[in-house]
Amino acid sequence: MSDTPLRQPVPGGERHKSRLKPLTARSLAVGALALMAASLNSLIFAILPLQLNSPDWLLRFISALLASSLQLLVGTLVLLVARLFNSRDLKLAKRVDWIERMARWWGILLLLTIPLQIYAGITTIDRQEASTDKNIAQMRRIIETFKLANDESQLRSVVASLPNPPTLPPKFDAPFPVVKDRVLTNLTARLNAAVNERSRINPQRWQSFIADAIRNAIQAALLGTAFLGITKYHDKAQNGSRSKTSSTALS
Repeated sequence: MSDTPLRQPVPGGERHKSRLKPLTARSLAVGALALMAASLNSLIFAILPLQLNSPDWLLRFISALLASSLQLLVGTLVLLVARLFNSRDLKLAKRVDWIERMARWWGILLLLTIPLQIYAGITTIDRQEASTDKNIAQMRRIIETFKLANDESQLRSVVASLPNPPTLPPKFDAPFPVVKDRVLTNLTARLNAAVNERSRINPQRWQSFIADAIRNAIQAALLGTAFLGITKYHDKAQNGSRSKTSSTALS
């Protein structure tokens, strides 16, 4: 009788599990990469065309970046889970290694959006307020010029130079001083409406900007910390793997 021990049969359940793990890892990896690709696709088309010197474009870019980063974070985490299911897949390991390295730069970019949004928001509001002040100043100059009109031809010339001139009849139905007072009243009402609108909308702009800036800053800080945390995990794993390899080589 042979002394060679009999080989223990592999249970069917264990064999099924060993086949299921690579399949699960592959499915998770495909889903994660598809999610990340869709997120990047949305980001790219949201920021086109590029207008790097435009504060409005910069604000649009930051909003699109924050919206896509959550999906990218989920995709990265799913890819890490897929790596755990199949640690022998070298192709998957290279993809995970590359994405974990890119997570560092993505996290830094997210943290940089905090000061960038403050700059872009303040610049945008300043430009809007400057445009409003310019229009009001122009209306005041027109009124002052209108007051100097001494006859019908001068009055019509001043009215025609307005951005949105009031309609004047072909022939005045009242004496020139009366018509002049009517038009002056109309222009003064427009000026007062513009001043009141500026007083109403400027605080609303700042309130809206501050609320958006706080919300986006918190979101950027949380997402940026998460991406940098993935990088920290990657560095520890790499150092642990190197230490294990060195110990094996020395022994």
